[in-house]
Amino acid sequence: MKNAWASAEPGTIFWSTVKRFSTTEYFAPVMTTNPCSEIPLEPYGDCCLGNVNLSKFVLAPFTEEARVDWENLEKALRYTVRFLDDVLDYNRNRHPLRAQTEASMRSRRIGVGFTGLADMLAKLRVRYDTEEAIQRVEALFRRIKEVVYDESANIAREKGSFPAFDPEKHFRSPFFEGFPQSLLEKLKGGLRNAALLTVPPVGSGSVLAGCSSGIEPIFALSYIRRSESLSKETYRVYHPLVREYMDRFGIEREEDLPDFFVTAHQIRPEFRVRMQATIQRHIDHSISSTVNLPRDIPWEEVAEIYRLAWKEGCKGITVYREGSREGILITEEAGEGAEEAVEGRLTPRPRPQVLVGKTYKLRTDMGNVYITVNGSDHGPFEVFIHLGKSGSTLMAFAEAIGRLVSLALRSGVNPYAVIHQLEGIKSGPPIRQEDGTVVFSVPDAIAKSLQRFLMEVQELPPQNGGTGNGGMIFFPEKPVFKLDAQGETGLSSGDICPECGGLLVFQGGCYTCVECGYSKCE
Repeated sequence: MKNAWASAEPGTIFWSTVKRFSTTEYFAPVMTTNPCSEIPLEPYGDCCLGNVNLSKFVLAPFTEEARVDWENLEKALRYTVRFLDDVLDYNRNRHPLRAQTEASMRSRRIGVGFTGLADMLAKLRVRYDTEEAIQRVEALFRRIKEVVYDESANIAREKGSFPAFDPEKHFRSPFFEGFPQSLLEKLKGGLRNAALLTVPPVGSGSVLAGCSSGIEPIFALSYIRRSESLSKETYRVYHPLVREYMDRFGIEREEDLPDFFVTAHQIRPEFRVRMQATIQRHIDHSISSTVNLPRDIPWEEVAEIYRLAWKEGCKGITVYREGSREGILITEEAGEGAEEAVEGRLTPRPRPQVLVGKTYKLRTDMGNVYITVNGSDHGPFEVFIHLGKSGSTLMAFAEAIGRLVSLALRSGVNPYAVIHQLEGIKSGPPIRQEDGTVVFSVPDAIAKSLQRFLMEVQELPPQNGGTGNGGMIFFPEKPVFKLDAQGETGLSSGDICPECGGLLVFQGGCYTCVECGYSKCE
């Protein structure tokens, strides 16, 4: 739970819940999941998925008469079951391992998935975080489940059941409680697929389809993008359904949109869990869904989300705290993509009265440098640099670098991005340290000190009455390059090979490319 708070790792699978509601445990125990955890798998199990875009199945959208287009949705669901079942046969002899072929044919597991749920609710004029939404989604997925299973039974009559099918054991699963009795009798006569339903995240797929992803709420009504190739200007991009609604009804400002356009960060976390649990009752596999949380949420509240998910019967849950990972889409209020950041109004965190850190002494071409890195519950917070016997110009230079690095860290910049900018900068001859590390300059020394601090930060004592590093465990994304026993190899120069673009390392007294063998000495 602490690591989930710190960096969105890991998501959690509740194995007891997975096994209790498994429809395949009797012939192949669950061993693992696919990467996003929406498919618990037996050894060598197949992950054959396809998604239905629910937002396409609404009649008279945005009106008082808006309703689900059941005729076409049911047709799409039946086609999807048949399509995915055919994919199994098409790939039968295309698996790299025989065990994969055998597993896919033994269970004929498929995953009819879904995306665009939030857009469907908006078209129905139903706000995502309401009791009405829960009731509608409950009825929607109950009927979806029954249609999908009915079609699998139809295919079983035509082509036969999956080989491992044992009706006496299969229908002991609590998943089948609540099925209409007539449908259950039909299913007991034959079932083509061991399991049929799932909810993947549908990230890139939803972007291509122009809809909300999976069962997630709309992430943001709009966001700011910057053109890197042409004008270098920034411009606003709207969620496709939001743009459609604004154009259709002549709305110019987001503030004037109706309240059924609700975003992920406006929804209480416990309601997200309830929505996932509601859908899970009608999904025989699992659900990949992420609960979005504000940056300042305490980890204890993350723990409560996990406990609620388990209590409500979810098979798994994932949380993402704003800003806890680099390179993840973030809200305007929090990120570098926001208008405030674009206009230069990003505000650094205030400094606590007391911070704890470490001081590193390194030798450089400018003399000994003493680098102090202080940390907070967010990680490295500030850097102070003192050059030994140096003049006022060099001291000013060192102080300026320290202030800018500190400003970046306090403003939420990933420390590895700072390291990447500073490491490998050269000013004079490289200086080998006592531990074998080579330092090229004062900036390079700062980078190495920051990197070393990140590897040691879990050793820091609690600060300001808190929990030390807030449960965060930092692992270096890049190794600290060291010389080997002969003092000749393994040190990156930070340069790129002019021949092949590979990395140059210090070998045999010269910088040599590890990819093509190019040497600067030649």
